[in-house]
Amino acid sequence: MWLAIILALIWIFEGAAFILVHIFNVLLLFVFAGIVALILTPLVDWMERTRPFRGHRPIAVLLIYAVGIAIVAGAIMLVLSTVIAQAKGLPALLQTVENQLRQHGISVSISSLIKAVNGQQLGVALGVAAAFVSGLVSVVLVVVISIYLLIEGRAVVATARNIFPNRQREFDFAALAVGSTVAAYVRGQIVMSSVIGLYTGVALTLVGVKYAMLLGITAFFLEFIPIVGAVVAMTLAVAVALVQSPVLALLAAAGGLVGHAIDAYLLGPRVYGRVTRLHALVAMAALLVGAELAGVLGALFAVPVAAIANIVLGALYRARRGEKAMSTGSDGSVRVETLPRLGEEVSSVEEEGVRKEPVPHGGQ
Repeated sequence: MWLAIILALIWIFEGAAFILVHIFNVLLLFVFAGIVALILTPLVDWMERTRPFRGHRPIAVLLIYAVGIAIVAGAIMLVLSTVIAQAKGLPALLQTVENQLRQHGISVSISSLIKAVNGQQLGVALGVAAAFVSGLVSVVLVVVISIYLLIEGRAVVATARNIFPNRQREFDFAALAVGSTVAAYVRGQIVMSSVIGLYTGVALTLVGVKYAMLLGITAFFLEFIPIVGAVVAMTLAVAVALVQSPVLALLAAAGGLVGHAIDAYLLGPRVYGRVTRLHALVAMAALLVGAELAGVLGALFAVPVAAIANIVLGALYRARRGEKAMSTGSDGSVRVETLPRLGEEVSSVEEEGVRKEPVPHGGQ
């Protein structure tokens, strides 16, 4: 009997884990679609205020997506031939790396790996095709869901708000904290990734590094991983350049340091400073914890989640001091400017205490 109970519990646990994984994948599609909708909502609102689209929000949404898809397709067509040509040269690059390592007494069987892949071309091709189709379906679903959210999103939010009639202020606070933080963070991150990816591709092309276009695209995607992504992209660029020549590796490293300076001192403060308002060490800790718990997805969402937690902790700190946890404007609405941050709240209390500290006699 006990054995049957244990086996039943194991079966239930495995079934629940299977269901939760699939539910999580579906929720992830809605999360990405919601992020896209948050980013495009200001543009749709602006178009809806213009005369041709007044009262025709669905047409404005569809037009934005049509223009966006056309721009993305045009960009892909411009770089596709170069990317394919450079990707075909990757086996030769790996073979060159193997030869250079052997010259220094390091034996690495990269060629055997290449032969094994070539010997299983059908399986590799099917795996790549399946991954491509799965990714394409996910992208289409995200686009479709985001279109519905852009058109009917406010009605959905209003319905959810009415579910909690006695907690509407708290609902507004939570929605504003999450929505404003995620939307601003993603907008800034897209700008940073685009700038760093374009800079990496152009800079490496100018100095003569092979596979510059691939490295630029890789830098674009790696930049979405805060703090660490830029360093990994620069390391890859230097490693590829080192295969060609040490001088070229130094030039790639110099260009990478310039790009890292742009990322860390020009673009980074605008994203992490104005949007998240997190200390660099806090952002690093959140990134490491997120990556440890959930891998790449954890690293992608770690910083905005930490920023939202910072707002919630700031509100709790205000409430503990007997103040209004959710500051509002004169009309009673919750505003982005009044969202509390824990570090800022603690600093303001310390500054207030210093100002109120009595000055001893004699100006001592």
